[in-house]
Amino acid sequence: MDELGNCSCYWSREQDIAFENALANHPEEWEQFAAHVTGKSLEEVKRHYVDLIDDVNHIESGYVPLPNYNEIRAVKKRTKTSRTVQERRKGIPWTEAEHRLVSLSLLWY
Repeated sequence: MDELGNCSCYWSREQDIAFENALANHPEEWEQFAAHVTGKSLEEVKRHYVDLIDDVNHIESGYVPLPNYNEIRAVKKRTKTSRTVQERRKGIPWTEAEHRLVSLSLLWY
């Protein structure tokens, strides 16, 4: 906490990326995990991890609704776009797990 009683809850994009990389490479080694996140203490890293788990649990419990991708596609089909824009947008739809990860990253901002 700072002198105003605020916790240092803000995580920069760089810190979030470092957190994600550390989670992938050192998921069970807290000290090594925290050492990769510049400017955050071991306790702050642990708290961020707990918050992440809470967010995932809320998503999986249905508290955060998943978008209706079929509805989104239907709206896109009704709008006029040039052929080059349509070609650029072609791709493979996200999986539910990928959507959860994106949703979590948006919750951090």
